[in-house]
Amino acid sequence: MGPTTRCLWAMVLGAAALARAEETPHPPVILDDFDPYKQQDQDLVMGMGTHGKLAPAAVQNEHLSKFDFDPSEGLTFYIEKLESSCFFEDVKSLGDNVSGAYIVSTAAATINVVVKDPTGAIVFSRDDDVEGTYEVKPSSVGVYEVCFVNDASDGKLVSHVTHTLQSQHPVEKEHVSILAKYASHLDIRLGELESEQRLMQLRTDRHMKTEKSTNDRVSLAGTLESLVYVACVLLQICYIKRLLESPRHVKSWA
Repeated sequence: MGPTTRCLWAMVLGAAALARAEETPHPPVILDDFDPYKQQDQDLVMGMGTHGKLAPAAVQNEHLSKFDFDPSEGLTFYIEKLESSCFFEDVKSLGDNVSGAYIVSTAAATINVVVKDPTGAIVFSRDDDVEGTYEVKPSSVGVYEVCFVNDASDGKLVSHVTHTLQSQHPVEKEHVSILAKYASHLDIRLGELESEQRLMQLRTDRHMKTEKSTNDRVSLAGTLESLVYVACVLLQICYIKRLLESPRHVKSWA
């Protein structure tokens, strides 16, 4: 057997061994230490947000998407002009943060937010916000006041939520199986998707109201302009008619 033949046999045997290795199924890998809550934190560290893609550059939007604007979880209310609506939260432990999110549904409108501690001192305030979040770490227990102030000359519709399903305490690791952990992870992702859809719906409604208001103003301006043109045409017709009927009188009048 010559060297060329031995080389060919070696190539054939190597290809057969590689094919057998590819056909051998790999055993499934079970992650006993899988924790959907830790996995969620790792996604955020790696730049993956609640949207299942690269997180947006604005941190405020990322915080806002963590809140669920479901009507069963929050409250939508109307604030009259130059008035305010306040909510109260009883803090019984210094570890309980006062936090929430809000979004203005009225077109081209903003709101002022003020949070006061039990002594009446302002611990958080934001002015002229369309949407946002607030979070206060209490320095004392008691009733905290969250107020939405409308200092404009027209009313505004505001949606406010303080708690979400994600704020509940996670199940301990030793109490669930691997399958339950994956199911919990899927439930969290679905909840985040539903919350994001509701937030997008509120933003879409606000943009549609803004567009409708703009279209109404443009239509009104176009109607007035058309009326002016019609009036000018009628005046020209009257002038030409009088000019043809009595040219001397019209000329002396002109």
